[in-house]
Amino acid sequence: MEPSLTSYHDAKNYPRNVADRTLTPFALDAISHQLNTQAPRLFAEEAQAALDSLDLAKGAKDFWPTRIKSTERLREHLGILPFRNPNNHQCRFLFIHAAHSRDKLKISREMLMLCFTHFQVMPEFVEFLFPFGFQSYAQDFYFSGFRQRTQLAERRRNNAPAPNARPVDKRYQICCNLKSVEPSDSDGWSIRHCAVHHSFDMNEVRTSWIIVKGDEQMKQRIESAISDRGRHEPSDFESLGRAFETSLETHLIFCDWSAENWRWYINSLEEKFQSMTRRTFSAPVYVPFVPAAATDQFTLNPRTNTDISKYSMFSRTRTNLTEKRSLKPAMKQRLSAPQTYENPDTGISQPLPPDEDDDDDDGDKEPESPLKPNDVKAEDETRDFSFGKLRKVHNVAEKANEAVLVLKQNIIVLTQLKRYYRSISSRKDFPKDRVENCEDAIDGFELRIGGLENDMQTQILRLETLLRLLEDRKTLLHSILDYQNTQANKYSTKSMFTMTEDMNDIARKTKVETVSMKVITLVTLFFLPGTFISTLMSTEIFQSDYTGRGMPNPYANLNPVQIYLALSLPLTVVTLLFWAGFHFWEMRHEKQKKKHHKAAGWQV
Repeated sequence: MEPSLTSYHDAKNYPRNVADRTLTPFALDAISHQLNTQAPRLFAEEAQAALDSLDLAKGAKDFWPTRIKSTERLREHLGILPFRNPNNHQCRFLFIHAAHSRDKLKISREMLMLCFTHFQVMPEFVEFLFPFGFQSYAQDFYFSGFRQRTQLAERRRNNAPAPNARPVDKRYQICCNLKSVEPSDSDGWSIRHCAVHHSFDMNEVRTSWIIVKGDEQMKQRIESAISDRGRHEPSDFESLGRAFETSLETHLIFCDWSAENWRWYINSLEEKFQSMTRRTFSAPVYVPFVPAAATDQFTLNPRTNTDISKYSMFSRTRTNLTEKRSLKPAMKQRLSAPQTYENPDTGISQPLPPDEDDDDDDGDKEPESPLKPNDVKAEDETRDFSFGKLRKVHNVAEKANEAVLVLKQNIIVLTQLKRYYRSISSRKDFPKDRVENCEDAIDGFELRIGGLENDMQTQILRLETLLRLLEDRKTLLHSILDYQNTQANKYSTKSMFTMTEDMNDIARKTKVETVSMKVITLVTLFFLPGTFISTLMSTEIFQSDYTGRGMPNPYANLNPVQIYLALSLPLTVVTLLFWAGFHFWEMRHEKQKKKHHKAAGWQV
């Protein structure tokens, strides 16, 4: 359908300027509002624009590549005023891409509106652009859909009954988005979007494709498919049947992409899952993991990394375990006891992780004495289990659930695409007389789509099995962590009990020593004044008959015992009273302090 000049001048108002308005005004307003809201993160500046185009003109044998970097250049390329040229292309591809999957699209908003107006793109396709654009985290990631606009019946423009009025072009439009997983430098794998709009004008045998993707991979695939086909004959697109068949082949490029790499992506998830959880069946879960003062007492021999003997997730091979466990009770020797795993089919032996839990009753035996700080090594994530590993297992489960959803969405889109082409071929207004062998082309298309759907269903079954195993393994990990915590708490409690007994012994000894010190203090206080007086009486004050001035000593004729008692007894009583007063004051202060603490405890 050739847009009117009014639509070109009003391109900025897309999608309201679309001639075939199937949507209600309310729906168009909602799309316009979302487009205005998302535009700052969707579109780049015109100076950064890079719109790639592949065109096959009428009668040409090769596609002509073009990179468009401005609105004026786009007008010239599309033949829009003032570069009014006849629109003579038979097939045209427009590739809208970005620097990476979470960057702005390399097209300005004005250029996009001009393209969509020129091709009269159905407004619903705008919704498929929103998962793209600049974003720190994936936005609208789970959006998926299939839209179509079919107009094959002969209708007059504006319902004009005039016989010379040109009928509206017979054409159909399809837009959808698919997802696939691709290798990523940052995280190994990444799920990427691809949005496709296809228009087929049956009157003029003209096809157009608008492909939106975060990188240029789809452009490279289309170019590769074109080069593999070789030079095109003019009849390839001038014939309606051949052009219709070519459109189906182009659809298959996107469908094949949506089914690629899922096998290897799921393999990587399975490998992560197994590497993080396979030790749950062999690691010693009965060893309590409590913090230790010395963490370098024990070492574990790392498991031999042999590709031949890796455990398969679906393996049913019986294995023979040969234990060479030391009978010594020392934990260090028990941790280092080697075990081997021998596959009876291949005869290959491999060291197993030490201290394998072989479902005996060793885990229920309690040690004779509580563990000492040096008897337990601190938790080592490469050997034991932790909540960090549990989070990683949960992350694998999230990715598996995400992959299941994406695959189911792809299957829905492929099913709708397959049904749509089958439905339009059975319509009465479908020009079967002009489309030779259309039934054969659609049959082959359905077979290819059916094969891709079966492949995706197989991958979904694998993911569902992986999710069940993840849930079982997560439950086992939870149980191991709970058991380890229980054991650690039990041994910690026993250790604390032993420490409490030791502290009680120390407290009793301290109490006895305190009583002894009090007795010594009382005896010292009782005898200290007498000792002081006796020492004083042994000086010359009481021994000499004369003073230093030659005067008679008044204390020389007194009874020494009377003097000693007269001085020492009052001083002893005063000393004891002073000590008793200080002790009483201290006890009273301690009682008040206890009452204050008790009252504060009641308030809490």
